[in-house]
Amino acid sequence: MILAFTGDPFLAYEALLQEAKVRGLFPRLLPPQPALVVQEASGGLFGPSGALVDLREISEGEWKPLKEALEPLPEMAVVLLLDPKPTAARSKWYGKERIREHPTPQGKDLVRWIENRAKAMGLKTNAAIHQYLASLLGSRSSAENPALGLEALQRELDKLTLVTPPITLEKVQALVALEAPISGFDLVRAVTEGKVSAAFRQLQGLMERGEDPIRILGALSWQYAKLARAWAHLNEDPLLGESEAASLLGMHPYAAKQTLALAKSVDAEMLDRALETLVKAEQAAKTGRDPRLALEKAVAELSAQARLLKR
Repeated sequence: MILAFTGDPFLAYEALLQEAKVRGLFPRLLPPQPALVVQEASGGLFGPSGALVDLREISEGEWKPLKEALEPLPEMAVVLLLDPKPTAARSKWYGKERIREHPTPQGKDLVRWIENRAKAMGLKTNAAIHQYLASLLGSRSSAENPALGLEALQRELDKLTLVTPPITLEKVQALVALEAPISGFDLVRAVTEGKVSAAFRQLQGLMERGEDPIRILGALSWQYAKLARAWAHLNEDPLLGESEAASLLGMHPYAAKQTLALAKSVDAEMLDRALETLVKAEQAAKTGRDPRLALEKAVAELSAQARLLKR
């Protein structure tokens, strides 16, 4: 049985994982390599047979051999395809009976999605907050830019779990901002290695290029969120490769390789402290204080935390 999860990348991915859970399949996305997919779908002596395959960046040249490998599979072999934006040819091959469409919610549906998400996370938020968060996303589709879609909204909701109650609209406005992340990996690497001088050189370089301090803080938060996810995936699968990591993290394979290498050098305590430090720094930068000072203080604190944990 083949199912294709399409539509909003974030919702499609969540639905695919839920389907895998119901069927008792290991939640690991495979690259579109025919032999590997067939091997996983065929199963073995342990557990149910099935494969979860990432088609988000598949080319037509890669699709043809994969399709040829999928066609002769028996009905009992389960293949779940993550394909948010399938081509017309792939959609035709799937057929309506195989497609599980998950469109990006818009308007009132988006507000309702945010409300339900917040409630499920135990957040006590109100209608004004839901409307504000929805307005940040606006008409920008996560299919066009995941950094500005539902995944980004989820990251902002995650931040709110660290806010001291009550959660007010003013606190949300001070903390939340949906912007496409700038590149801050070298800065993150220097910080996590406790190299203060190198970290401030990287920071100075970003500032000299005209990057706004709040944007740099956002980039740091984004990179640390990816780093935390990479650490969690490595904790579950120490042999996780860069191709699978790229699928799980939604990153280019090279960036995923760098993030994996960095994730192996940190621990849960360091990540928790770093994320909390960044949340406080963003809040300080957006509440009338000097954004540059808040950024520099955060970089100094993050570097100091890294040095202490590496002793």
